[in-house]
Amino acid sequence: MWRYLSMKQFLSIISLLVLCSCSSGVRFDISGRLTQNAAHEVYLVVQNTSTDTIAVATVDRSNHFRLRGRVEEPTTAFVCDDNGNALAMLLTEDEPLTLRALSSGGYIAEGGPMNDKYNLIVQRLSDTARRLMELDPEAENYMEEYEMLAARYQDILFTGISDNLDNIVGVELFLEQESLTMNAEDMRVRMGQFSPQMQALAPMRQFAEYIEVLALSEVGRPFVDLQLTTTTGSTTLEEVCRGRWVLLDFWATWCEPCLEQMPVLQQAYERYAIRGFEVCAVSLDSDEQRWRSYVEQNRLLWTNAIDRPDEEGSAVNVYGLHTIPANYLISPEGIIVARNLYGEALLHELEHIFEQ
Repeated sequence: MWRYLSMKQFLSIISLLVLCSCSSGVRFDISGRLTQNAAHEVYLVVQNTSTDTIAVATVDRSNHFRLRGRVEEPTTAFVCDDNGNALAMLLTEDEPLTLRALSSGGYIAEGGPMNDKYNLIVQRLSDTARRLMELDPEAENYMEEYEMLAARYQDILFTGISDNLDNIVGVELFLEQESLTMNAEDMRVRMGQFSPQMQALAPMRQFAEYIEVLALSEVGRPFVDLQLTTTTGSTTLEEVCRGRWVLLDFWATWCEPCLEQMPVLQQAYERYAIRGFEVCAVSLDSDEQRWRSYVEQNRLLWTNAIDRPDEEGSAVNVYGLHTIPANYLISPEGIIVARNLYGEALLHELEHIFEQ
C-alpha cells in the first residue's frame, strides 16, 4: 500500500540513493620497486573489524611489483612484505600510486591527489614535531618556543582536517591523531562536520560506537564496574573502590611508557595507601605468567588484575581503551574525577586530596 512521505523522509531516501549510486568502490593500482631483495611477495592489507588481505603481488627479479584490485570504499591500507613487515601506509584511491623508497628507510606512496595531500600534511606535522623535540629545556625562551610550536602543530592538524572533511585524508587524520586528545563530546562535534559520505565509512561508523562507550567513562560520570581476575582470585572493581580513592590503571609489561610510571605509582601507594588510597592495576598482557612474574618481582602490593580483551565484559571494551597507559582516578563516592594522570601530575593531585 502506498503512503505519503514527508519532505524529510523523501530527502533521506534521495540521500540513500545518491550514496548507493556512488558505491562502485575504489579501483587501486599500486606499483613500486623494493630495495635489496626485501621480499618475494607483497600484500595490501586493510584493518577494520578484522585484518584482511585484499591483494597479493609477486616481486620480480628486478624487485618490481604491482598490486591491483578494488575496495568497496576509500580506506587506509598497508603494503606488507612476506615477513609481515609493514612497508608503507597509503590511502586507497582511483589514481595509480607509486611506492618510492626513502633515503631514511621505508617507503612512501605517491601519485594520487589524496596521498600527495596527506603526505604534505604529515610532512609539515613531522617537521614541527622534530623542532619540538630539538628544543633545549634549559634555554631561557624554552616555554615560549614550546608553546608556539605546539600551537603550530595543532593548527596544521586542525586545518588539514577542516580542509578535507569530504575525503579520506581528513578521516585518517581525525581518527589517528586529532581524536586522541578529545573528549567524547568534542569527537561527536568533529564527526558531525564530515560529509555524509565520510560519516558512512566503516571506520567512522565503528568510531561512532566507540564514542558512546567512551562517554560512559568521562570525568564526572560514575565508574563502570568490572569483573576482575586478580593474582589471588577474583573480585569486582566496585568492591575495590568501596569507600576509597582508587586509581584504575591500565598497563602491560610490554608497554615501556607504562613501566616508566611504576616508580611513581609505588611512591604514591607507599605515601597514601594507609590513608585510603588504592591502585587497581589491570594488565592487558596476553602472557599471564609474564604478568605474574613482573608483579611478584617488583613487589606490586596493590590490587593486580589481568584483562581478557576477547571476552565479553572485558575492560578494553567497557572503557573503550584506545591506547595505554590509561588511568582513571575514582573518588570514594564512585565518581571519575580525573583521567590520565602521570608523573608529577598524579602526585600533585593526590597531595591536594590527602594533604589539604
